[in-house]
Amino acid sequence: MTQSTTLPSPTPNATSSIPTLNFHPNTLTSKTNEGRLKQSPPFGTLKDLPIRGRAQGGDEGNLSLEENPIDWTYRPADLQGVHGAFAVFVTGDSMIPKYKDQDLAYIHPSKKPRRNRFVLVETMDHHGFIKQFNRWDKDTLILKQFNPEKEIHIARADVRKVMMVIGSLDA
Repeated sequence: MTQSTTLPSPTPNATSSIPTLNFHPNTLTSKTNEGRLKQSPPFGTLKDLPIRGRAQGGDEGNLSLEENPIDWTYRPADLQGVHGAFAVFVTGDSMIPKYKDQDLAYIHPSKKPRRNRFVLVETMDHHGFIKQFNRWDKDTLILKQFNPEKEIHIARADVRKVMMVIGSLDA
């Protein structure tokens, strides 16, 4: 036997302190400068975000960053208007369970890395590693790898950029 519950109808003159929002599940809601709500799709409608990562091989999730895109994908809302943003394919299993082989990771090139967040480190020879950021210790970048679990130390002189991974898409 099923039960149904009927909620009371709101009275026409009743006021509520809780606003009613109407939105489609495929949109994100944010406030404008005037305080009004606006909706934007979670991804842009054009494939205008370059994919710059190509699998190179190796057991540490090493990938090669290309100057020219190897493909294009849809830009997520967090990267709308971000100059220099790009995506890379994750390779290998060094960061499972967070990232799996062939996941697409979205990179914000200018967000400052924060402890325990994931970053793409570009080395001076244009290779990259997606790892968990721990800290800078003087002239050494300290990262965490999951599989096998270990701490990775990279000399500052070998680091070109440290960029935040702001999201990913499962393969």
